Amino acid sequence: MRSGTISIAALAALSLACLWDNDTLREESLGKKDIAAVVGGQLGKHSPAFYEAKVAYTRALVDKGTAPKERWDDLAVALARTGKLDDALALLAEKEKKFPGEYTTQANLGTFLAMKGDLDGAIRHLEEAIRINPDAHFGREKYQLQLLRDARAAKAGTKVDACANLFGVSSDGEDAMWVMKPGKITARQGTKLPPADAAVAMTGLIRFGTAEKSPVVWWNLGVALAYEGHKHLAVRALRRAEALGHPCAAAFATPLAQVVREYEGKSGRDGAWGVAKAKADADWKKGEAADARRQKAEDRLVAGRKYKKAFGF
Repeated sequence: MRSGTISIAALAALSLACLWDNDTLREESLGKKDIAAVVGGQLGKHSPAFYEAKVAYTRALVDKGTAPKERWDDLAVALARTGKLDDALALLAEKEKKFPGEYTTQANLGTFLAMKGDLDGAIRHLEEAIRINPDAHFGREKYQLQLLRDARAAKAGTKVDACANLFGVSSDGEDAMWVMKPGKITARQGTKLPPADAAVAMTGLIRFGTAEKSPVVWWNLGVALAYEGHKHLAVRALRRAEALGHPCAAAFATPLAQVVREYEGKSGRDGAWGVAKAKADADWKKGEAADARRQKAEDRLVAGRKYKKAFGF
């Protein structure tokens, strides 16, 4: 397994990954079907037109003075998604006065500050979010906090091992290869497994946050899936990590590909990984096309002022 370091820029990209709004509630029901969609290119993102319409619609609700606290988060995230970070931060300052001590306020403040490059501020607010609600979103903030601390360390000149993972498990694909039977995990004696929330948390960072371009988040998703026994999904996630420049993903994925029935026996181990990459890339393009069609359908809803159907409230 090749070790290496990952750039400050790549680490900084991770810090954008934990927005909280009405969409995020869907993470509570994330399952393997949803994870399969994400690793297959269907990320479920919304278009700029969608968020511009959401800003106008939700601001009107908030300005009435009777909107529940959740609408304030929806507006703040929509503002951030349209690049208006200062407006989003100002709105959350108002929300804190009206609804003090809310977990979601601290979580979003941490993310918005990270997006502005204020790592110290981001870490401080995420620590407070975890203090208020340590188990929210399957503990996703604890992973984001680890990534932010790594980013801060890298910015200070500390080398970060790209082959390490957030779960403290072996980063050798040979070890992960022996963990089989999804739902009934068995491992070689002494093999440490990731926490049960790991794959869902990583998928949440991609699906509901902004980590879709982060090689490290995809790497950690692939590692988590591999140790759950979901080798096919793991290979897809690791292919995304490799495509985004992760230096360790291919070496980890190579033995995994050989134990996936779809790829096994394809000219040896390296040949299986080659077949897996080609299939993953082809399916990714199909997934992107499906996502584009979904976005167009959403845009037609907002263009037709069918806001409740588009936004869910």
